[in-house]
Amino acid sequence: MKLTRLPDAIAYRSEGAVEGLPLVLLHGFCESHSVWDVIMPSLSATRRVVRLDLPGFGASAPPAAASMGTYSEAIRAVLDEVSVEKCVLVGHSMGGYAALEFAEHHPERLSGLGLFHSHPFEDSDERREARRRGIEMLQAGKRDLYVSQLFPGLFAETFAKTHPERLNALIDEAKRFAPEGIAAALEAMLGRKNHTETLRRIACPVLFVLGEQDAIAPPEQVLQAAVLPRVADVHILTGVGHMGMFEAAEKSAEIVHKFWEFCAETI
Repeated sequence: MKLTRLPDAIAYRSEGAVEGLPLVLLHGFCESHSVWDVIMPSLSATRRVVRLDLPGFGASAPPAAASMGTYSEAIRAVLDEVSVEKCVLVGHSMGGYAALEFAEHHPERLSGLGLFHSHPFEDSDERREARRRGIEMLQAGKRDLYVSQLFPGLFAETFAKTHPERLNALIDEAKRFAPEGIAAALEAMLGRKNHTETLRRIACPVLFVLGEQDAIAPPEQVLQAAVLPRVADVHILTGVGHMGMFEAAEKSAEIVHKFWEFCAETI
């Protein structure tokens, strides 16, 4: 599949069947569309799947403004470019924050919303301070050190020890991202709003995929959000940290597939 660039340098891939309800996948912080590669064969076999690189990551240029609104507009631009009126939108971690921002501004374009290791809440004080330190490291020219420290804590300890190649591949890719793009994402997450009201108002079904050992989006926190939508589908992945698409690839693909199937049947 060819990687295409929009005029404002947002890169995306569109794969699979053209007909039917599209599935749109958003990556998380310091990732690219390739984070979904492991589960793509199961997902693109029977539906159209669109993946994009959010501004500042993958092949997309850094954003002009550091905000979740910028990421939301990038999603809208890609959907317009590929003529997708409605979709099931699933975002991993930061991609979930962007998906929620999109859901607030363009709810009519969603047949389903998926929060994959993500939540609608603002940062804790501790998390905000960690993001500020990250920005300082990036501004001081320490991008490689910053991303090297970032990924090990995202996986459950057992998986991290037995699959070092996964961590190394993510770290190597993140070392190629422009420091200003990474810093902009940190600023966007720092400034993001609480989207609990977005989930209360949303008309489409909402998927929650949680990792039992996720320290970034702990189950006890995310479960507070799962009671907000009218229709919610909740899954806790046993023994998994923040990266279910790697740590439980088969189960993650099955969950996303069944959620998409449910959304496609109810439109």
